[in-house]
Amino acid sequence: MATNANAATRERPGLERTGLERPGLERLGLLVHVAGQGDPRTVLDQHLRLAVVAEELGYDSFWIAQHHLGAESGVVPSPFVFLAAVAARTHRIRLGTAVVTLPLEDPVRVAEDAAQADLLSGGRIELGIGSGAHRPSFEAFGRDFEQRRADQERAARVLEDTLRGGPLPGGAPLHPPAPGLADRIWQAAVSGTERARLAAAAGHGLLLSRTTTDPSSPVGEAQVPTAEAYFKEFDTSRGTRPRLGVSRTVYPVADRATAVRDLAPGARSWLAQAATEWAGRDLAATESDDDALLRRHDIHAGPVEAVTAGLAADPALALATDLIVQFQPGLPSFGSAVGALEAIATRVAPALGLRPRP
Repeated sequence: MATNANAATRERPGLERTGLERPGLERLGLLVHVAGQGDPRTVLDQHLRLAVVAEELGYDSFWIAQHHLGAESGVVPSPFVFLAAVAARTHRIRLGTAVVTLPLEDPVRVAEDAAQADLLSGGRIELGIGSGAHRPSFEAFGRDFEQRRADQERAARVLEDTLRGGPLPGGAPLHPPAPGLADRIWQAAVSGTERARLAAAAGHGLLLSRTTTDPSSPVGEAQVPTAEAYFKEFDTSRGTRPRLGVSRTVYPVADRATAVRDLAPGARSWLAQAATEWAGRDLAATESDDDALLRRHDIHAGPVEAVTAGLAADPALALATDLIVQFQPGLPSFGSAVGALEAIATRVAPALGLRPRP
């Protein structure tokens, strides 16, 4: 995807305070949660079709979230199985996990699954990992929820060493090998600087969520210190370059009323579950008005011009290399999702300086 930054993206705030080079947007991605209230096979099929649509429209990457036990209405606990199916239907688009909940996994098995998916896709896997926040999943797997961050750090080291061909206990290396995949690891963060510094020190990419743990300020403002810390401390000696993926809910449609109608029911359903099952987030749905609810959660929805203006004003996105759009927590119909993807590719992305190449 070529970049042709307009004034809104040239005047990028944030890194001026650190003296660091502004990276500029380079790629457009789509993140799906493979979620829905209907038959799971239908939900899976529709999202496989969305991956094909995204490639045809010129999106650079297609990311999938992992959900256990139906969290967020998701039906994909095994992301590499799904991405292998996507790989068979596509040719160019990068295929990412956003994210594998690493404390719930054996890191050697993750390396094996990721390596096989990378082989099947022709080297297109982007490996996003995170510590997770869905408490019921940890309980179901018999894992210590409070130790998840420390467990992720240990597992991440094993994962990377395995992907780089390091000997496993007993002396055998990973097979089939995964050349280059260790340089395509991303770590997820909500906000704060600890995870950003760890990702930077490892030379990994950083994925920023569409939400933060601080509901008192807009998500973009809350994430600026995270992004700055990442670029400031990135270790270029590892042979990789900084990659900052910023995820945002983006839904351009004809008018605000249509956006609210399509997204609000899913948003309220998600909030009802999140309030009891997800840790560290003040997500209570206090607004009785659906429009206010979408505004509170920084959802960019409505006419193209309003959506574009909101994204251009996002200070964390102004530091990103990758804009990763999603519709979650909304659950629009398949046809509406396709229409929104086309509007993003043909109107929103160009206004932000990204030129999709279908």
